[in-house]
Amino acid sequence: MQNPIRHPLLAAGFLCMIGVSSYAADRTHPELRGELLTMAARDQEVRRASKRGDFSKWQEVDHANQARLKQIVDQFGWPTYKMVGVDGARAAWLLAQHADSDEAFQRKVLAMMAPLVARQQASGTDYAYLYDRTHYPQRFGTQGNCVSRQEWQPFKIEDIDKVDERRRAVNLPPLAKYAKVFDCANPNIALHSAADSRKTVPVPRPDLR
Repeated sequence: MQNPIRHPLLAAGFLCMIGVSSYAADRTHPELRGELLTMAARDQEVRRASKRGDFSKWQEVDHANQARLKQIVDQFGWPTYKMVGVDGARAAWLLAQHADSDEAFQRKVLAMMAPLVARQQASGTDYAYLYDRTHYPQRFGTQGNCVSRQEWQPFKIEDIDKVDERRRAVNLPPLAKYAKVFDCANPNIALHSAADSRKTVPVPRPDLR
């Protein structure tokens, strides 16, 4: 079973997006939007349960969501803002982000999202998270682990000197600020293992250069 708190910002970000009504009469696929929101709500429900030690439905829900999302992508392409609204598109991305058992599918989604980001029909922020989820070294510094109960570090980043430029381009905060969000003191968050093939790197300190 994967670390239930692999990325604590995902749930918060998704729930925040749910709170913002992006539904409008001109959405071309309102029923699909509703289905995606329901699937994403189930995704979050089993992850909340895991924090209480209940993993009974996690794999079952993830498997069902992943299989259905593949069907949706094959039938409709990647759900865009025009099709399902901002919240529906965010829900689809969340499901793809958690489809870790099929990285080939995640990379397929990534390729589909890239031109949509350029056309403002998909989120650059979501694209950045999925890119980092499927690449090592990563590009935006969104993925990492707590290396102690006081410090979070990102996994290795390509061209790390320019990471904050790339983050700004997709509306992410500076890496030094982002690193402070993680509650490494939480005993439910596993510390980075030396056996992990992905190595962490210190957060750059521009003020010290």
